[in-house]
Amino acid sequence: MLQTIFKSMIVMSLRDKITLFYSLLFPMLLMIGLGYYFHNNQLQIVCGITAISTIFWGMQGIAFQIHAQRNKGVYKLLKLTPLPLVAFIIIMVLARTLIGVLLNMLIWITGIMLFHIEITTVSLIYTCLFIIIGTLCFTSIGFVIGNFARNEAQISVYSNMIQIPMIFMSEAFYSLERAPEWVAVIGKLLPFEHYVRALRGVIIDGHSFLASFIVLIVYLLIAICISVSTFKWDDAPTQKPRKREKLAS
Repeated sequence: MLQTIFKSMIVMSLRDKITLFYSLLFPMLLMIGLGYYFHNNQLQIVCGITAISTIFWGMQGIAFQIHAQRNKGVYKLLKLTPLPLVAFIIIMVLARTLIGVLLNMLIWITGIMLFHIEITTVSLIYTCLFIIIGTLCFTSIGFVIGNFARNEAQISVYSNMIQIPMIFMSEAFYSLERAPEWVAVIGKLLPFEHYVRALRGVIIDGHSFLASFIVLIVYLLIAICISVSTFKWDDAPTQKPRKREKLAS
């Protein structure tokens, strides 16, 4: 049963052409364009574009998938099975993560080869590890968005409310040295900044990513816990029973 659910999630994820475009083709074109115009920041561009691909695939993709499955009544059928809720959420996150890791590694390796950035085998292994952790983290956050959003419009709003501040309050493409102090402080509390730091750190010095690893794991665990506690089997609004009004005598 677990294998059947996992395979079905993989197939459904691959049919999400819009998310595939914004997670693969768009980042590729953006990376090539920025890389040729900014020759001195090619490593920063590769890591930043990889991180953007991760957050697009992880957060918006799974949120729309959850909404579609809930509307089709898939979760009502799963509710009748003995499969634990935690197991189902983990399976769905892992299915999206598997494809996301392949896409993100493809973007990262393409950038490394395109701009002739030298890396070691150890750096490659660490990069793969952090892409796995980062994809798991942002996919879990996307699951939370899918639980709270009631329609596709809300998914877009909630995703942008989280994604845009994460990206602009990070040093994915520029330095925050001249930015207001509160911007830099908030940015360091968000997982996207730590994900970008980790991707760069494994290539530059190889020793500055432990804190980033811990932050991503913490966000991942928190998101999984919230996903389990807020999961809805269907979109039927819960209505409280009304008290019967007494008839006037």
